[in-house]
Amino acid sequence: MKRKGFTLIELLVVIAIIALLMAILMPALEKVRQQAQKVICVSNMRQWGTIIYLYLQDNNWVLPPEVGGNNWLSRSAPYVQNEEIRLCPRATQTIAEGARQPFAANDSQRPPYKGSYGFHDYVTSNAPDRIDPPDPKKWETSEVREASRVPVIAGCVRLYLVNPEPISEPPAYEGDVAEWESHAGGSEMINYCVNRHNGYVCGAFLDFSARPIGLKELWVLKWHRLWDVEDVLLPAWPYWMTGFKEYPQ
Repeated sequence: MKRKGFTLIELLVVIAIIALLMAILMPALEKVRQQAQKVICVSNMRQWGTIIYLYLQDNNWVLPPEVGGNNWLSRSAPYVQNEEIRLCPRATQTIAEGARQPFAANDSQRPPYKGSYGFHDYVTSNAPDRIDPPDPKKWETSEVREASRVPVIAGCVRLYLVNPEPISEPPAYEGDVAEWESHAGGSEMINYCVNRHNGYVCGAFLDFSARPIGLKELWVLKWHRLWDVEDVLLPAWPYWMTGFKEYPQ
């Protein structure tokens, strides 16, 4: 009687076929996973758009004043029902927890302690008791033209406020930790130019909309009142950004 079963050669062939199929499928599965994370990130931004709307509705459409250094973070806190919306699904760990840029959350000694998004400092109003002359760059109110091009919050390497300027340069290479750290307290676009979604970050705008933002598009958004998009001199894109979508089109 012949024994039923696989021979060693047959088992090796089956294992080789499975390994080949895994090698073919893994990149596709990873791409699907990354796309799903991008969708979740946009969903987070939609919730932030709702939070921004609710805050402004309760405050006569006047943006939060520049008091305390964490205006939007502290003033939006009562409207946050789910703390997970503070974290991009591609950046849920801090560097101390083992993450590396660009997939690192930022931590702080102040609540909420950890996050992957940064608020835009010019989307505030001048404090009523400000000693210095009012800052003409601040938007003051949500009732402005082209509000759909004014970011309020977006994927960022800083948890707190960022002040982009047209002269800002992008990171020299993807994950340039030294560059990010050197601008950690500065006003550089480098804080937002973080490649979390294959050439995009996700953001919410002053018209309460939310969408992915191309990294090159960051330079042609309306960050403050004096930002003249028509006169912005786009930087020389570093090699790691050359394949990303060009803006404007």
